Formats: sequence, C-alpha cells, structure tokens
Amino acid sequence: MTEHKTKNRKTVTTPLAGRLLRQMRQAMARAPGGDFVLSQARSVEDVLLEDLQLRLNGASRYQSLPSPGETASGYGQERDVSLQCRFQALSEQSLEQTPESAQARVYGRIINQLVPDEVRILTALSDGSDIAISHLVARGGRFKNSDHRVMAFLSRVGNESGVMLADAVPHYLAHLFALGLLDGGPEDNNQTAKYEAIENGSEVRAACEQMRKDSRLKPVFIRETAHLSAFGKAFWAACSG
Repeated sequence: MTEHKTKNRKTVTTPLAGRLLRQMRQAMARAPGGDFVLSQARSVEDVLLEDLQLRLNGASRYQSLPSPGETASGYGQERDVSLQCRFQALSEQSLEQTPESAQARVYGRIINQLVPDEVRILTALSDGSDIAISHLVARGGRFKNSDHRVMAFLSRVGNESGVMLADAVPHYLAHLFALGLLDGGPEDNNQTAKYEAIENGSEVRAACEQMRKDSRLKPVFIRETAHLSAFGKAFWAACSG
C-alpha cells in the first residue's frame, strides 16, 4: 500500500514542479537582465550536473570493486583475476612491442576519439599554417582581478575547412588541444582581418552587448593562434599516408 501511494505521489508532483519551474523562468526572463541571469544559472546548473554525474560514475566504479573481505572469502575473485590477466597481458606486450607497434596503438586510440569534422580541421592545418583563435573573456565586477572566459576557441577554421557542424568548432578545437594534436601560439598580426571577422560575429557581438548592459562587465578578446604540434604532425604523417 505504501509503495502504491508513493508512486501516485510522484505522478502528481512531478508535472506540478515542472510547471512551477517554467513559470519562474518565464517571469525571470521578463525582468530586466533576466536573460543573462538565466544563461548564467544554466551554466552553473550544467557544471553541477556534470559534477554530480562524475560523482555518480565514480560511485558506480567503486561499488563494482570487491571489498577486502569479499576478496578474501572468494567473492569478486573472477573480477580480480580478469584485471590481473589484462594487466599481465599488457605488461608482456610492453616487453615484446616495437616502437612501430607502440605508435600504432596510441595512434589507433586517438583515431577512435576523432570525428570527421575534426579530421577536416587537421587536414586544413596539415600544411603547417597557423589559424587565428580568439577567446572572449569578461572583466570587471567580481572578475576585476581575473578573467572569466565566456566564449573560447572562436575561429573561422570551420568555414575554411568545410566542417558540417560549424557551431561545434570551439568544442572540436578544445578536444584537439586536449589530445595533444594542436599547440597554441601568440597573436599573428598578419591575421588581423580574421580576428576582426571572428569577433564581429553576430553571436559574439550579442554576448558582448549583454555583458555590458546586464552585468556591466567589460568584454575583452584574447587573440592566439593554433597549429599542429610535433605530435600532431607525426600523427598526421602516419595516418594520412
């Protein structure tokens, strides 16, 4: 009976909570500066949700490991043996592998993490050229002693390389940097026109105006360049044939 009542309560309460949340967001959006507040709230919400997900994933991993008591009594022994076998196999392979086979393994792992649009960007940079990159940061207010990055890895390389998902270019560039395939450099004064085109995009200008109007923050652009790293060049040479 208790379980039945609990299910009924969830069915009734959840839609009501959703309606109240939507009404609150609509009311806030109509208030002066509400759009910016909502966007910042959503950003914080995303970070909290991501942190929660990481914690949950971590808890799941820990829960899958046997306790010392379980291992001693035989529970979880198969999992221990599996981990030991895999580790031992890698250890044996490390003694037998050659530089070529080790390179093939690490390059293969990177390829599995790439998407076609990212390969297009790598192809555009394979001639050794630098691309212009700009980061939009906020200064002033509580950020007066530091910069708060609002938009990062803004670039025209998506248009120049013909990527299919242009909105994802900042994500692509951040990922390629994280993989070690790209290196950063200082501003290139010969690409002033490209920096200006990046910083005068409609979404970028809207973000700047919103900062000035709603938060009294000063939008500042940090200009950089990006090119294939030494590791990225070796990866390209090995994979492109």
